[in-house]
Amino acid sequence: MATLTFTGTTELKLANGGVTEMTGRDEQMFGFVGKGNAKAVVRSDEAAGRSGKLMSGELFYLPPDCSCTLENEGSGVFHIRWIRFRCDGGDMPELAGSLCESADFAALRFRLPQARGWMAGFPAEDPEELEPAAFFRLQAHLYAIASAYVGHHRKPKGTDDDLLDYVEQTKRYMTDRYAEPIDVEELARQSGASSGRFYEAFRKQTGLSPHKYMTFVRLGQALGMLADLRSSVSEVAHSAGYPDELYFSRLFKKHMGMSPTEYAACAHKKIVMQPIFEGDLSVLGIRPEWMLDRGWWEHPEPFVRQIAETRPELVLTSPIPGELLRAVAEISPIISLEWKGYPWKKRLTQISGILGIGSVAEWWLAFYDRKVDNARRLVRRHLGNTPFLLASAHGPGYRIYGMQMNKVKDLFYDDLGVKPPEEAFRFGLLEVDSFREVADMPSDNLILLMPHSRSEEDISDCRRRWSEREGRPEHARCLVVRYAGPLMYNAAANESLIDQTVRLLAAK
Repeated sequence: MATLTFTGTTELKLANGGVTEMTGRDEQMFGFVGKGNAKAVVRSDEAAGRSGKLMSGELFYLPPDCSCTLENEGSGVFHIRWIRFRCDGGDMPELAGSLCESADFAALRFRLPQARGWMAGFPAEDPEELEPAAFFRLQAHLYAIASAYVGHHRKPKGTDDDLLDYVEQTKRYMTDRYAEPIDVEELARQSGASSGRFYEAFRKQTGLSPHKYMTFVRLGQALGMLADLRSSVSEVAHSAGYPDELYFSRLFKKHMGMSPTEYAACAHKKIVMQPIFEGDLSVLGIRPEWMLDRGWWEHPEPFVRQIAETRPELVLTSPIPGELLRAVAEISPIISLEWKGYPWKKRLTQISGILGIGSVAEWWLAFYDRKVDNARRLVRRHLGNTPFLLASAHGPGYRIYGMQMNKVKDLFYDDLGVKPPEEAFRFGLLEVDSFREVADMPSDNLILLMPHSRSEEDISDCRRRWSEREGRPEHARCLVVRYAGPLMYNAAANESLIDQTVRLLAAK
């Protein structure tokens, strides 16, 4: 495992027509273009020069033993800051060897929205003179930049992949930095594309404009803070990125149908629930006090004792024996909710109504429907009327989803409009031990849901097995949608699956 150590910063400014050269020698470097555009030529002793344009907002990797000549061809000042670092204990993955031998200059360039804000923190003085906390912060930024580069370089690129990658990074940037002022126009300028293309790509991937997406993120974060009741409305407004409390309160009521104070009074409850309901309450801004086990009613004694000790204001559970329901009801209010065969949207509406925040669920579902509409357009464009079977990795085995069971089916087949194969109408859920059994299904095309814990090798093996099955045509497709966490049937899980599906289709 390679270890990266920040060794210093070099800042360069070039006037119109100015030329300069940087050499990596024993160090490696990331350059950040703060202003202007320039022609860059990268050379090594073993390879001819490769040239290309560097643009404002871009990061640029200069491998060791390579030199970079920069020429400002623009009318204004060109400003680049080089972050020098040492790589000990081996080469960084994907950076090994001399990348300046690559025929593709674009392989050295990439973008990261957070980078501009980080640059001022990299000082010109000797890193050894920094306070430990400051040095470790710079180290964290260095690793984040290296990680972004590795991800950029590893992935096969299509025509718009760089822009779509940047949109994904911008979404993460907005989620991570929602409390800070965010200049969307500046983010658009840093994309390397025109503002129009950036906005189009952002809508293509989210179904929303950057400004509306930012509002959705900030108000969603505000819900969680208000539900905790640890901060005043004024403090929540500032923490959510709104310096004007009155503006925040008006915006909140416009979207949520209730004031921040009214929402906080309803949402601040000690709730105990089973894991299946966590993704429903999380989109409403509510976190559970603690969680029941999935099959807690089979051995209920320790859970009943804990309920008696903590005295929650509400217990949410799937159907349990009547005697146990009555026993818990004597301690705390308890509601039994169906989830197998019961649409999650109805359950979300039911839960929000119980809590008195039905208008918040309506707000979230309206944004969710916008995402669905956007994803459906992409499905129509890229999958057309071609039937696709649905399957997922589940533990050591796999699950195959048919039309007789809501889970997964109501998202992909109903909401997104993916056409099911004829075989899918004959069953609800099939559990199989190996992917070979999935590949033997009589369908030419597959959408496979895979957790992030599964390796790229696993995915490649599944694709190979699917395409090589005897009798399957050459144009057969196996599309892989990655997901995080358990594949639950709830609001948050479905939203995540839509986001990942859009990411997959938008890159095509």
